[in-house]
Amino acid sequence: MSRLAKKNILFIIPKDYYNENELDPLVAIMKEEGARVLIASSKFKEAVGMKTGRVMPDLMVVDAMEGIIGDSYVTGGTGTRQIIGVFHGVILIGGNGARLYLWKDQLTRLLIADRHRSGMVVGAIGTAVPTLVTAGLIHEFDVATSRDKHTLKELEKANVKVSDDSVADYDRLITAEGESAIKPFAEKFIEEVSKTDFK
Repeated sequence: MSRLAKKNILFIIPKDYYNENELDPLVAIMKEEGARVLIASSKFKEAVGMKTGRVMPDLMVVDAMEGIIGDSYVTGGTGTRQIIGVFHGVILIGGNGARLYLWKDQLTRLLIADRHRSGMVVGAIGTAVPTLVTAGLIHEFDVATSRDKHTLKELEKANVKVSDDSVADYDRLITAEGESAIKPFAEKFIEEVSKTDFK
């Protein structure tokens, strides 16, 4: 049986300028492992990647917030859609838009804090990693992250150290430096999600 059968994985992407080289291979890996995958953004519109990528989110982050409580039906401009009950894992995708659209997004921060508090797995890759810091999830351990000046400055403000490793994990929080670390990040994430309870 696939390791993530009957598990729900939520990807949260910046509403624009997401990194398709992080999103696309990770979505493929999670689906190969049998997970049900949904992509969320702060806007229900097609997101533009940093290169040629385009993706239409399955739901908005606010809908995912409702979904963590239990199956619910959300009615919006596109009709009524059902939101699944529990996300066993959440992955934040980086890109140039992460600083603008993820780091300070209150709903994203509430959602990932809730998932982690509920015993589920939260991952962030590349420039999305500071979102874990602004959500209050990273304290006294090193993170793997993008080494661009904006990301490093945000981590420095919070006194968070950067790991020498390409992937770092602690207590169901998994971070990766970027697209070069997709495979080890995915493997660690799958390993942790496979331990979560079915709900």
